[in-house]
Amino acid sequence: MEKKICVSIPLTNIKELESVENKIEKILKKDGSVILEFRFDYLNEFTNLEKILEMISKYKRQSIYTLRSIDEGGKFSEGESARLIIIRKLALARPMLLDLEYNSISQNNMLADYIDDNHIRTLISWHDYTGTPQNEFLINLIDKMRIFSNFVKIVTTANSIDDSINIMKLYGVIDSSINLIAFSMGELGIISRILCNIIGDCPFAYCAIEKAVAPGQLTIDQMKSIYSLFHSRLI
Repeated sequence: MEKKICVSIPLTNIKELESVENKIEKILKKDGSVILEFRFDYLNEFTNLEKILEMISKYKRQSIYTLRSIDEGGKFSEGESARLIIIRKLALARPMLLDLEYNSISQNNMLADYIDDNHIRTLISWHDYTGTPQNEFLINLIDKMRIFSNFVKIVTTANSIDDSINIMKLYGVIDSSINLIAFSMGELGIISRILCNIIGDCPFAYCAIEKAVAPGQLTIDQMKSIYSLFHSRLI
């Protein structure tokens, strides 16, 4: 079975978008099932946001839109009220999924109601940039996150290989109705990035177009090469 891949694409400015589009078209020409994550938090400024959304609208049915704050490990630094205004614009562009942090939506009833009232499909995410909590904690967290969406993303930091192994065990204990994306960051988490949709029933695995946007992230070419090895049973 072909393993789906999600390519994270940092958008920096509208001038560079044309070259980014060329890279996207080359990727999709090889594999049209690839999912695209557009990282809007990398933008230098947002005055051209509507134009950017228009330019990438042809990809939105296979795209995740993400605006990650600095507090959540992203690049957006203009404050939560400004971020929520932009999130609403991203939501109304109606991508395949809108990435929303659990900490944001669970603490903001107005945001939760806005997403629900406008029937926005979301991916609810949670990150731990220091370690990997016990699975009992993570299982309870998933149960809370699934209230907002059946697409749930849990990302921890691996301080040992055991952390990567334990995060993979989540796939065997969660409800099958949940589309779980769970893996660990860092060099010791690379194995979980590879195995999350081989051992686990992960809907897609994240990778980079060229340069990693998260610790331990592989490129799409590396991921494709590894999956082809699994497919041909060479390893």
